[in-house]
Amino acid sequence: MVTTLSVPLTQPKIITRVIDYNSEKTLIHKVRTEVFVHEQKIPAHLEIDDLDNVSQHVLATYGGHAVGAGRLTPHGRIGRVAVSRPLRRQGVGQQIMALLLELAQRNHYREVVLSAQHHAIAFYEKLGFECEGEEFLEVGIWHVTMRKQMFLC
Repeated sequence: MVTTLSVPLTQPKIITRVIDYNSEKTLIHKVRTEVFVHEQKIPAHLEIDDLDNVSQHVLATYGGHAVGAGRLTPHGRIGRVAVSRPLRRQGVGQQIMALLLELAQRNHYREVVLSAQHHAIAFYEKLGFECEGEEFLEVGIWHVTMRKQMFLC
């Protein structure tokens, strides 16, 4: 007896792109709410702030569904990086960060800063970020400030 598995010949691609916040904020907030509000129990009113309207946003989609997001503020701060649980450790976060760092380069930022949750420190270190200062508690989650020097051409 032969058993066969039904496997699609092609897998959908993860597509990461810069988006217009006002036209696609529903998708951004879907991912961020899933990760920050539902999983991490961060109060919903803290998930959206005034920086959303002035930041550059990156959205990752898989098979047409929003699966990741991140933003770069006008002050060179990366934040709100989130990836849906089923697609973690699949390169989505790396793609989001690569595009955010490219935006920082285009904006001629000398450095970028972020607040990394403790469990994500190694991820950011692999991207060239270095820890700075002591860990601190923010919305009930341990974070550390991390910084990356940008090399301008």
